[in-house]
Amino acid sequence: MSTTTRTIFWPVDLPRDVSDGFCYGWSAATKVCVAGVLDVDTEDDARDVMSSLDGVLVESCGSQVVVLGKSAELQGNTIFYHRHRSHSLRFYYLHPDDHDEHNPSPYFALSQHDFTHRPLRRHDGLDDTSVNQFNSAMLIESLVSPRPSRKLVPRTASILFAVASILARPMLLLMRCIAPIRAVYLPSFLRASAVVQQLDVRAEQAQFFVSQIGSLQRRDTVDIPSYASRYTNFFNTVWLVLNDVTIGIALGTFLSENHHALAHIINTYAERFLVEEIKWALIWLDSWPAGLKLNTELSSFYSHTFIGLVDIFAHLLTNHIQPHTPALITILGYASIFGGITLAVSLLMDVLAVLLTPHIFICYILARAVYARVGGTLGSLWALFRGKRYNVLRNRMDSWEYDLDQLLFGTVLFTLLAFLFPTVFVYYALFAVLRLITLLIQASMETLLAFMNHFPLFALMLRIKDPWRLPGGVYFLFVPSTRRGSQSRLILENQPARLSSIFFQYINLWARLARHYNPLRLLYCVLSGRYLAAIPRYEIRYGYGGRGRVFVKTANFG
Repeated sequence: MSTTTRTIFWPVDLPRDVSDGFCYGWSAATKVCVAGVLDVDTEDDARDVMSSLDGVLVESCGSQVVVLGKSAELQGNTIFYHRHRSHSLRFYYLHPDDHDEHNPSPYFALSQHDFTHRPLRRHDGLDDTSVNQFNSAMLIESLVSPRPSRKLVPRTASILFAVASILARPMLLLMRCIAPIRAVYLPSFLRASAVVQQLDVRAEQAQFFVSQIGSLQRRDTVDIPSYASRYTNFFNTVWLVLNDVTIGIALGTFLSENHHALAHIINTYAERFLVEEIKWALIWLDSWPAGLKLNTELSSFYSHTFIGLVDIFAHLLTNHIQPHTPALITILGYASIFGGITLAVSLLMDVLAVLLTPHIFICYILARAVYARVGGTLGSLWALFRGKRYNVLRNRMDSWEYDLDQLLFGTVLFTLLAFLFPTVFVYYALFAVLRLITLLIQASMETLLAFMNHFPLFALMLRIKDPWRLPGGVYFLFVPSTRRGSQSRLILENQPARLSSIFFQYINLWARLARHYNPLRLLYCVLSGRYLAAIPRYEIRYGYGGRGRVFVKTANFG
């Protein structure tokens, strides 16, 4: 049988013109993958050695490992590839953009190429089976020629796993005890408190640690991509928690040691911006600002009502909150020391919502209710003038003939509301803007929490230090001959994962934030009187262990 049209995949660490021994690996009709060379005298001896590998990696590699013959007998287009040992956690990966119909992979054409002059056939190309053979070649050699090998898990990681496994059992027992409580009460608390959400993130991280320790200690040497994915995710979470606690200790120490000075600064600015500036704006609106002639009686009613609400908050702020500001800063510092900076930011978000801005929220709700009612009534009266009426059954506007007394009454109401509407709108706009500012501050803190809880720090370090650990596809490196008589070589190399695939969760996060806080959308909500709400926390949160938390989108990392 002629083999001149075959594609020969040869290990780059073995000389291509080796004369002694018999090659072994995987053979197909149009391609051959050489896993190694046996140093034996006869082909029968080589087959006897290969008989011990019956059934090994057949499912992933497509066929049984067989004796391929002498190196000189394997003729064809030779492409060199790298064999990686299991402890290195390096591997090839073919599809960097799989499962993305709108962004087809640039490697698709490459994976279908057969590197021969024959017509292209689907099964001839560089496919997942071939990639699995490259990744398994060194494992096959270690089974055929046993030698002392390094452990798959580094010594420091083994120590960490040993310590974590000791703590895993009581932690697992605790998670089982609080699981029913989390399932019943957690959803409502998550919507109300950022601290509860952060504690739930810590619980998910603990559960993730417990679930991954056992599988990582088993040191899977067969499915290296899957093991490398879990290994990277595990230590990425470890790094995040350690960095969170480290930064939290520094911040907490600063807050605890300077709580009196910080309390004085916070009290001064809180009273200025949360009380005095708002009262000044209300008084300014009540005095015909910029020549805008508002309804005097309605404007006075609005101004006095909202100033009264602000005065109530000012009384609470001065007599019940400000005296305890040093203690709150101290609590914030200890929360940062023992829970990390994320817990401190979460606590600050709850303090902002519950203690510092409740008067803005209440005034916004009242102003919005009046504005929405007046706007809806004006819209109905405008339809009356046009001879229209809204059909609630068919959800459409239908023509309708009104009586004369209905038209007169509608005219009076429309005129009255039309003259009152500018006054209603300016007071509503004031608190709508204050509400927007509050939401943007909360959104910034939510983004910071997502950044601290899910930043792909370990994956980014691997991308810089060892790109083979995070493959994003393959490419062919042409190495020209350097001396007379030698041949040029084509080597299959790793394409490092793109930064967009590593940071894809932040791209999704920014897309969701931009969609929710789109200026045009917010302007429409303000003008239409719709409720301005913060983005739901579940939309900007990545879960752990079964809730979809991923760091890298390549290989089995996503």
